[in-house]
Amino acid sequence: MKELFEYIKSKVFLKHLTFSVLCLAVVLWILFTLLGVYTHHGETAEVPDFKGKSISELENFVTDKHVGYTIIDSVYDPKEKSGIVIKQDPEAKSLVKHNRVIYLYVTSTQAPQMAMPKLVDRSTRQAIFMIESYGLKVGKITEIAGDCKGCVLKQFFEGKEITPGSVIKKGSKIDLAVGKKEESFGVPTSDSTSTDSEPIEN
Repeated sequence: MKELFEYIKSKVFLKHLTFSVLCLAVVLWILFTLLGVYTHHGETAEVPDFKGKSISELENFVTDKHVGYTIIDSVYDPKEKSGIVIKQDPEAKSLVKHNRVIYLYVTSTQAPQMAMPKLVDRSTRQAIFMIESYGLKVGKITEIAGDCKGCVLKQFFEGKEITPGSVIKKGSKIDLAVGKKEESFGVPTSDSTSTDSEPIEN
């Protein structure tokens, strides 16, 4: 043990220790430098605005932009043409590393399918709210004779009655037949005419 402590205190040990520390520092510096080059450390790119671009023009659009892209989902939007980018992640003008993949959401070519809700026996207001909340459109509303006043008696799609649960495309127009509301008629009041009697002369 005494010889070990004497060796540690010797110049030979200190010389070897210093050399080892220097070698380790050089190796670590080389590793971090290579890692920085591999990950493009310090190099960033500004995310371009993909919104409004069609799928067919994306390849040319990302040229020299230092980013990539991938389409991960499609969303149906009747107001937009099919195959148009409507959302992206990260957002435009964000700073990202070179070659970062940008996730895109595009408009779907076809409307999604859904089950037709039950509107019969509901009030007209409730039926309209349900049609809009389900992503459908309110079509023609006509009044027909029936026991249910002011409520939906029948529901139609493209001129034919449609039963609840039937498969229908989102955005379809639904027509309604509702019961006629009772009209209230005012009761006429008759004005009584008063006859002024002339004084009888004696």
